[in-house]
Amino acid sequence: MARVLLFTFLILTFFASCIISQNPPVNLPLAIRSPYFNCWGDATAPGQNWPFLWNSNHLGLYGSIRVDGIAYKWVGGDSPGLNLTSRVDLQITPTRTMYTLQAGPSMLINVTFMTPIETEDLVTQSIPFSYIYLDAMSTDGQPHDVQVYLDITGEWVTGNRSEIITWKGTKSATSTFYETWLSTQTQYEEKNDQIEDATAYIAMRSGPTVTATVAGLFDNRGGFSDKGVLPDPDTDTSRAVSDNWPVFAVAADLGRISQTSQSVVWAVGVARNPVIAYTTGTGAVQNRAPYFMVQYPNIESAIDAFLLDSDDARQRSIALDAKIAGDTAAISPVYTGLVSLAARQVIGSTDLTIANGTDGKWNMSDVKMFMKDVGSSGRINPVETLYASLPYFLYVNASYIGYLLEPLLEFQNSSQYTQPYAATDLGTSYPKAVGSNQPHAQGIEQTGNMLIMALAHAQSSGDGSLISRYYDLLSSWAKYLVNTVPNASQQVTADLESMTNMSNLLIKGIIAIQAMSTIAGSLDRGDDASTFSNSAQSLLNTWVTSGVSPDGSHVLATYGDQNSWALPYNLFADKLLQTNLVNITFYTSEAAFLKTFLASSSSPETPFGIPIDSSVTSQADAGWSVFTAAITPDTAVRDTLIQPVYSAIASNQSTLTYSKIYKLDSGESVSGRSSPALGAILAPLALNLSIKTISVPPPPPLPPKRSIAGPVVGGVLGGLGLLALGFAGFFYWRYRQRRKYRFSGKLDIDEAGSPGHATIYGLPPGSDPGAFPVSPESPDDRGSRELLMASNTPMVVSVVRPSKHQEAAQQRERYMLPPGSAPSPPTSSNSGHSTDPGSSVEPPTTVSPTSGSEVQGLRVEVENLRKAMQQIQVAPPEYSQ
Repeated sequence: MARVLLFTFLILTFFASCIISQNPPVNLPLAIRSPYFNCWGDATAPGQNWPFLWNSNHLGLYGSIRVDGIAYKWVGGDSPGLNLTSRVDLQITPTRTMYTLQAGPSMLINVTFMTPIETEDLVTQSIPFSYIYLDAMSTDGQPHDVQVYLDITGEWVTGNRSEIITWKGTKSATSTFYETWLSTQTQYEEKNDQIEDATAYIAMRSGPTVTATVAGLFDNRGGFSDKGVLPDPDTDTSRAVSDNWPVFAVAADLGRISQTSQSVVWAVGVARNPVIAYTTGTGAVQNRAPYFMVQYPNIESAIDAFLLDSDDARQRSIALDAKIAGDTAAISPVYTGLVSLAARQVIGSTDLTIANGTDGKWNMSDVKMFMKDVGSSGRINPVETLYASLPYFLYVNASYIGYLLEPLLEFQNSSQYTQPYAATDLGTSYPKAVGSNQPHAQGIEQTGNMLIMALAHAQSSGDGSLISRYYDLLSSWAKYLVNTVPNASQQVTADLESMTNMSNLLIKGIIAIQAMSTIAGSLDRGDDASTFSNSAQSLLNTWVTSGVSPDGSHVLATYGDQNSWALPYNLFADKLLQTNLVNITFYTSEAAFLKTFLASSSSPETPFGIPIDSSVTSQADAGWSVFTAAITPDTAVRDTLIQPVYSAIASNQSTLTYSKIYKLDSGESVSGRSSPALGAILAPLALNLSIKTISVPPPPPLPPKRSIAGPVVGGVLGGLGLLALGFAGFFYWRYRQRRKYRFSGKLDIDEAGSPGHATIYGLPPGSDPGAFPVSPESPDDRGSRELLMASNTPMVVSVVRPSKHQEAAQQRERYMLPPGSAPSPPTSSNSGHSTDPGSSVEPPTTVSPTSGSEVQGLRVEVENLRKAMQQIQVAPPEYSQ
């Protein structure tokens, strides 16, 4: 019966996608969630050695289980006199490290350290916590009294163990937890690779048998071991990390059980807010918050949600582990183990952030991710490391690479950046992303990396917003490559190689130019697409002639050096982006060359692989080795390149965390311990991803062109207004001239001295001006009349004899008639005046002052002018600049 229960326990615990490491590394990832929450543990005996930060700083994490009054330690170190658990089995998946341990003669436990890798939910991905699950069952089929315990120390919040820490305990209906932080925090400052502004947490779901306390390590751990209960909390609320080592413990009494009905779950975390000081393109500094705060306004609510989600989170992790196991198994079991070991350390080097908008609310369109060059330089968003990790992010969630590229592109698109090529990073000291405008010699390397990543993001996510928004910047970089690839004598690689015309470097630049052609084509910029494609093809012709061996079998280390060779890892981008610059037959030839070369006596191959080219003799690069394996069509050669990378990571000679660059003779780390660059290990999986149709959002509106329409319209209106005033002034002057002679009398206006003259008659004596008959007038007519006349007194004008001036006046009458009407012909008068054309006297005509026809004509002109001005205002003419 006991054997049946044991079998059932193992099946239930490990049923999904677990990877059995026949030859596990010395150290394993336990809880890696951010650059400062990066905890590793001993693979063989987790209860004998302390967990540690990637740089080997000890981290206080201690766990024990008490069975029938006897305590057994399952994680931690330096505790003499305590009973230890013994390892029965070890399972490693991309998200979990699972120990099966024997606790005394009658209890088997499984401890699972799980750090979720969320492929969809940004909120859960950004919560800075990790799970520790414990399941137990008896091996004799009998129930036993069981209590469980876990604690952390102040070592999680500072690299200086003599600093003063403060703490606080909280117990709510949902969660029970302790938190600790430095009494005097220094924002954004590190000591010994640990940040000085963090708060560490240990938590568990609240329950009737769940307790928590803070006490000296001997009181807490010893008290639990002896009595199965926690002591009363210390009366202190702060002291130095190493002063009687205050430890923060959470324990639970499971009662008398033969098997746990559900997992005991702790949450351990290291939280910070803000997490990044980012200098924007305007020079302003943003103190950016962890992304989870868009949903959880404080850490307490985030802890509650994280603990409540523990079951679902485990199911999501199991599903992701199963997917990765299925995809990697198609390559090899060794490859499956390699991916399982490296997955957590990639995303665990990042912080996903959000910033406030101008309205004080979270700006949901301003999501940025930041990466620390863990284990190496400590730089922010190091471009060559982003490029190496690209396959990982494309596989997990292509949007993540967009969030990582955004701050780099934003800064370099601003006036603060003046170099013609891409920067190497956003700053040299995480988490202060101050930007970098420093000149450097890695122009082809980093510019090529940025263009390749920009297109890869668009093709894998289908989101063209990034390449659209920064098109001009990307285009300028491509032009730099067009001019620099043919003259690359001063260029340096990210591996710090500085030979002239390095073939592997130059092909990256050529692929990047072709990538820009694809970017241009996806944005319907056909001319640019053709130009960049032609340039890439021209440069490729030179590369094939000079950078490839004469027999076309392999890539040379440098142009023309027939005795050299190089791993063609930069051809990975050609396959990933499907730019297809290099003929498929060349990949086959290169694989054949490598196969023969590796089998030859002159090969530098060791159990840990080969160097990246013939100029290097002592070290290998895990990322570039797997990049090369990914593009190799010969599976035997592919596996030959992958196996040594696993051997180096799993080597018992390597006592450190997994490194990108290691010694060929021992597998020991050279640089990049716990580096996110090991995301390169997913390169074979990335090549199986489909390319999506790029959806390009509508381009932002262009700045308005300076148009001359406004000035022209203004000039027209002003001119017409002056013309109208001119007409009004002229007729008013005429009116004033005539008004001088409103009395009866004669005025000779024949300036030429002709006998003709005009007599202006006033109203008959006693006439009433108001009784003078006038036609009804519209408001516009009335306005025109009042404008032109100082008085509305009718006048009778008798034209005695025509003169040149009269004829001219008659012509003006005809001109000023309403459109479409004809001048009135002479008519017979009932007054008895003669109408004989030969007569020297014409009949009198009754008109308004000046002339009725003139006024009417002027009214018409004013009305036409008014309509013309309205039309101009409604529909101004269009002009091109």
